[in-house]
Amino acid sequence: MKRDRYLEQWAAWLPAALAWLDQEPPNYRESEGTIPTPQRPALGIQRVNGPLRVALLSSSAAYDTATQAPYNESCVIGDSSWRVFPYDLPDDRIDFAHEHFNRDPARQDHELVLPRRALRATGVETTAHAISWSGYTMDWPGLLHQTIPQMVAQVKADGANAALLVPV
Repeated sequence: MKRDRYLEQWAAWLPAALAWLDQEPPNYRESEGTIPTPQRPALGIQRVNGPLRVALLSSSAAYDTATQAPYNESCVIGDSSWRVFPYDLPDDRIDFAHEHFNRDPARQDHELVLPRRALRATGVETTAHAISWSGYTMDWPGLLHQTIPQMVAQVKADGANAALLVPV
């Protein structure tokens, strides 16, 4: 197994972060301010020739209430899992399990954080699925090594050649 220096740095950071997060209220500023940052590869921008097929990805922690479990909001380091659901899923089957933003406006108008109709209104083709994850996670190794590669694989499987990322 190849040594993962970032995972080692994150594991060394975690005990102090958990102490900050155990405070009442949790001290997110201190814990987030010291989280080790992984090295990121330089990626060139690729131009799309031909019509766009756009994947919609939102960090709103959206999920299908009829078929999927909500995200684990009670975990102090967040939930690094993700959900995929049909792009045309009715709004009444979508909820948001992200406690770090006021969900009431999003529940009244899903387009605020999951702009499915607005994206389609631009005239681009969209993929068959929408993808969501919780924008609050301090489990960066899980996010980097599992969640992101899995979401990228879904985007590719859906035939997307572009993506709209909606940060929440």
